[in-house]
Amino acid sequence: MENPFEENQAGQAKRPTLLTVLCILTFIGSGFGALSDLRTFFTADAVADATAMQMEQSMDAMEQLGGSSFFSELMAASQEALPYLKPISGINCLLALLSLFGAICMFRLRKVGFYFYTGAQLLMLFVTPAFIGFGGTVMMTLAVGAVFTLLFIILYSLNLKYMK
Repeated sequence: MENPFEENQAGQAKRPTLLTVLCILTFIGSGFGALSDLRTFFTADAVADATAMQMEQSMDAMEQLGGSSFFSELMAASQEALPYLKPISGINCLLALLSLFGAICMFRLRKVGFYFYTGAQLLMLFVTPAFIGFGGTVMMTLAVGAVFTLLFIILYSLNLKYMK
C-alpha cells in the first residue's frame, strides 16, 4: 500500500500533515453543514412552526421563573430568524459546498482552493446578520464564529507555500 504523504514518482510535492488534518476537519464540518442546511432548506416551514411554538413555551416558562435576560435575548434573536430560515439555510448550503470544494482543491495542493474556502467562510459569517440585523446576540455569535474561521484561514495560509 502506498503512503499518500510521501512524494510520488512524478515529483509532486508532499502534503504536510497540518494541511491534511485541516482538510479532513473541513470535509467533516462543511460536509455536515451542507447536508444539515439542505435538510433545513426542504423542511424550513415545518421546522419554523415547531420551533416557534417551543420557543414561546420556553419564553413563558422563563418569565414565570424569572429567567435571565441573556437567554431571553438569544431566543428573541432566534425567533427573528425563523421567517428567513429557508433563504439562510439555502445560502449557507451553497457556501458550505463552496468551502468543501476549496478544501478538496487544497487537499490536492491547489492554491485556488484557499481563495474559494476563505471567501465562502467569510461570507457565511454574514448570512444570518444580513437577514435579521446585527443585534447583540447576533454579534456575539458572529464573534465566536469569526474566531474559528480566522483560525482555520490562518492555519491554511501557513500551508500556501506547499500549493501550486
